Amino acid sequence: MKTVHIKNKKKKTLSLIIIPHSKEVTQINIATWIPKLSLGLIAMIFLISGYLTFNLYNSYNVLKQNYSEKTHKLNNLEELTQQQKNEIDNLRLMSAEVQEKLESIDLLQETVRNLVGLEETRESSMKEEMQISDSLPSRGGPSLRRNNPASYIENDFETQIKGLSLLLDKSSEELNSLINDVEEKLRYLDAKPNLMPTTGRTTSGFGYRKNPFGRGREFHNGIDIANSSGTKIKAAGSGVVTFAGYNSGYGRYIIISHGYGYQSVYGHNRKLLVKIGDKVEKGQVVSEMGNSGRSTGPHLHFEIRLNGNPIDPMKVINNMD
Repeated sequence: MKTVHIKNKKKKTLSLIIIPHSKEVTQINIATWIPKLSLGLIAMIFLISGYLTFNLYNSYNVLKQNYSEKTHKLNNLEELTQQQKNEIDNLRLMSAEVQEKLESIDLLQETVRNLVGLEETRESSMKEEMQISDSLPSRGGPSLRRNNPASYIENDFETQIKGLSLLLDKSSEELNSLINDVEEKLRYLDAKPNLMPTTGRTTSGFGYRKNPFGRGREFHNGIDIANSSGTKIKAAGSGVVTFAGYNSGYGRYIIISHGYGYQSVYGHNRKLLVKIGDKVEKGQVVSEMGNSGRSTGPHLHFEIRLNGNPIDPMKVINNMD
């Protein structure tokens, strides 16, 4: 008969012995898988926490980067907005200055017109200019705009700039027209025989007078200016010599055509210094005073004709109209 020995498996446990000071010793047995499980759970918790912390850190960095980029863009936009606002303010100030200069140009135009005797031609366009100028910024500048924030509206500003552009175009047209008018007026004044042709004493005026060679009265077509023989005679206005010769009545005489319907006649000269076809300037010496022709002594017979008819020279001389 065999005897079978059965080995008892020992349970794997951990024993904790608690030894108090005053009581009996206590022993606690714990299965070995419990600490292992606890360590595994702790390790898993650390791994999950690390993973979550890593993701959270990455998300934080991404958010921080996005925030920095958006903040940078916002700062750039604010700087650009401020820059554009400053540019608009500068443009407004410039437009106000241009408007003031346009008004100065208008005053200058009127002054020039008055100096050369041009008639007022701007009355018909005053209402239109006032309507255009109403759309322009006030010359008061920034102080007025601070009280009126709506003036910063883009459409309003564009309207003001367009209005200013229209005023500039109109002012340019008026300046060109004024230049043409002034040039024409100066040509007219240069040609008009309104310069006293010589020095001396006026011995006979325009109109009826006593006949110096006999009885009765006769009509005198000009004025007589007496002085010594050889006194210089000047052209009363610029023009072209249309006659230079001798006549029994006028003696040696000259006719100058000035245009605009004017002619001037210089009679009784001692010597002629120009010939037919010569262009003469206003104030140019054209002859020397003499006593030729039907004359009682050295003098200049000066005559002005308008559209072929003699007129009183004294109403033309020094007349700038």
